[in-house]
Amino acid sequence: MDKPFSKTFVMRTTFRHMRRSVDISIRKSFERFQDFDEGSKEGRECLETLSVLHTVRKMLDDFQANNPELFTEKDKIL
Repeated sequence: MDKPFSKTFVMRTTFRHMRRSVDISIRKSFERFQDFDEGSKEGRECLETLSVLHTVRKMLDDFQANNPELFTEKDKIL
């Protein structure tokens, strides 16, 4: 029996893992931000990192919203 392949499954799984990784990085960076003095070089770098991570998260969300055909099953594989 041939193993079925589903582009939708692969895309959903990949994006779920990517989103999870970005969310973990946001959480950990935010936790570290509290360790830095206000206005410090490290604090600014941490804020910049958080900004980029939020942008990445938005890009993932926008890509999925603008390409629904990649994330929805047309014909279920039985």
